Amino acid sequence: MISLSARAGIDLMTRLPRFVRLDDYFPCLCRIVAQTSGLHPDTVCAVGRAVFPISRARKDRPRFTPILQQGQVVGIYDDNTTPTWALLWSHGIAGGSRAGWAFAHVWTVSDDIKSYTHPANLAMLPECLASLTDKSGPLTAYLRWHAWTAYGWKPEHAAQPEMPTGYSDLEWRYFTKFDAPNAFIAQRITELDNQRVPLLRPIMQKRGML
Repeated sequence: MISLSARAGIDLMTRLPRFVRLDDYFPCLCRIVAQTSGLHPDTVCAVGRAVFPISRARKDRPRFTPILQQGQVVGIYDDNTTPTWALLWSHGIAGGSRAGWAFAHVWTVSDDIKSYTHPANLAMLPECLASLTDKSGPLTAYLRWHAWTAYGWKPEHAAQPEMPTGYSDLEWRYFTKFDAPNAFIAQRITELDNQRVPLLRPIMQKRGML
């Protein structure tokens, strides 16, 4: 005998529509992202590297613990705060509301200290579309091709991306060009005194990043 709840479940399954692939909608969605996600190419070039010596924290490597290479501290583990700083500070932006915006990585190379906070690996987009950039999400190919063609950058060990369908129809709108990104970043690191900065400052000084 089938219970009432089981019958409801069976009935629901028979009434669900067949899943339709959304591929045809991706170029349209990417047109929205292209109007919000572009860091200015000249500013990205002026930064020229990862902004901070950071890799992604995980359960076995908590936030603010050191990254060691051959017994030397070369960085710290952190969450997405520092990549967000990297994107904003490289364009002279500090403070202000971030409501409605998400900050995403273009490549999933969170263990790569050279890529995790590199401006070319970052994008700002409407929060409601953020999940479409996760890992191999449908918008990822567009952002990667843009990073490669607009900034001339990809992670060292990543394969060269390929141009996705419909990319040539996109028009990218960029942040306002900022001429002194490294000086602004250094100023912020000098002025702030929160949990991260006292840890980052001596590492960045030692590595010639300030």
